[in-house]
Amino acid sequence: MKYLIGIDSGGTKSEIVAYDLEYNPIYKNIGGFGNPAVNLNETISNVSALIDSCLKELGRVECQLIGIGMAAVETGNYIEVIQNYIKNKFRVNTIVLNDAEMTCKAYLGNNDGILVVSGTGSSCYVQKNGEGEMVGGWSHILGDEGSGYHTVIEAFKEIVYKFDRQISFDSLSEALLGRIGGSTRSHIMNYIYTNQKNEIASLFKIIVDYSRKENPDAIKLLENAGKYLAESTLVSYKIKKFDKEIIIGLKGGVFYNSSYVLSSYKNEINNVINRYSLIEKDISATRGVINIYKNGILL
Repeated sequence: MKYLIGIDSGGTKSEIVAYDLEYNPIYKNIGGFGNPAVNLNETISNVSALIDSCLKELGRVECQLIGIGMAAVETGNYIEVIQNYIKNKFRVNTIVLNDAEMTCKAYLGNNDGILVVSGTGSSCYVQKNGEGEMVGGWSHILGDEGSGYHTVIEAFKEIVYKFDRQISFDSLSEALLGRIGGSTRSHIMNYIYTNQKNEIASLFKIIVDYSRKENPDAIKLLENAGKYLAESTLVSYKIKKFDKEIIIGLKGGVFYNSSYVLSSYKNEINNVINRYSLIEKDISATRGVINIYKNGILL
């Protein structure tokens, strides 16, 4: 049976789904993170392990295409390196895209619109007349505003502000410091500068938990995240000068896990965009391989 492989390779985990040519999922698996900006060798190893498991289950000869959407892959020559490695190792036609573009294909197909991703990192992909471009998605050093990682870092900036001025920590700050094992300068510096991006982003859940307790500091952080994501959306909207109704797809745990992020986001875009339809459900980015295969995109 002929089939396609789609991979969503991100800062926290990687997901692989194989689809038959009627586009039904026939194999699924989860593996380690897949962001080459964090660690190229581990990313290649994690993604390769997923592909190997799928090919052993379904057979290499029947695989028609491997489509990989990968965070931060547009940096340097990562696309070329990873694409060539996978092609040579598995001898299957392979295409590697930025994760936002891959997800855009899953959500929008070739329709006009904007895909907004906010999980460990954040980015926008805006598409008009079948052509698209990234907005944001500069990774954690230059950007990632509105992401889980960025929101946690904003919380820690508030912590160190209070630390230097000997201001008492609020309950959210104490919870975050409790999770990292202490409240000294050494504890804070060690945690932020020795842990990977996905580990730091995992503390986002604490902020969400405290927002549900109506903690004002947590709520403010989440509302700000929504505003950052709306700003990227509006920049994307203006770049393409849309003159008709568009689709806006929302992807990622930051949107799905916090009503404060979502309501803040909607409030901001409603002030500017009059005609749009919103896709709030979680569509696997792996389905982007279907649109790539159907339309021969970039092959």
